[in-house]
Amino acid sequence: MPEITIADDLLAPRDFLEVKFQGKEPFKVCTLFQKLLIEVMKISGKDTFETDIRWDVTTEPREFYGIWRGKRGEDNWTNTRIKIRAQGAQSSKDKMGWIAIVLKGNVETKYEYTNFIQKSFWWFFNYMFYYKQRRKYIDFGKDNVYRLKERILDILGIPKEEQVP
Repeated sequence: MPEITIADDLLAPRDFLEVKFQGKEPFKVCTLFQKLLIEVMKISGKDTFETDIRWDVTTEPREFYGIWRGKRGEDNWTNTRIKIRAQGAQSSKDKMGWIAIVLKGNVETKYEYTNFIQKSFWWFFNYMFYYKQRRKYIDFGKDNVYRLKERILDILGIPKEEQVP
């Protein structure tokens, strides 16, 4: 069935937020990403995904990479998605290392239609009635991304003044 898809980045005009850390146990925050997504987005565990996690144990310090995602259904047509990507290295001896965390998000709305009359109706509905509601979803999702960043900074022990926006 054909559909109309409208997608917006949560952090527009920026594409992502980034947190960089160098110090003791940088990987410990990665073990909490799923829990953070559940708490901040107010979703259940089934709506969080650890799509990729890798360790390179052949090097010292040991490098790691991972992607975590959270998905929240707002209503029948709209979903909010937040993605966390972490890459870093941690020594197996003294647990010192570094990590770079990237936070992204989007809101996607899909309308299905079967004929040109329905298609026209969905465009009209979106323009006249649903636009304000989508803006609220985008603003709420943006708040979620910034709240995730604050929680990550707290866990890593980074004062907020030290991070560049």
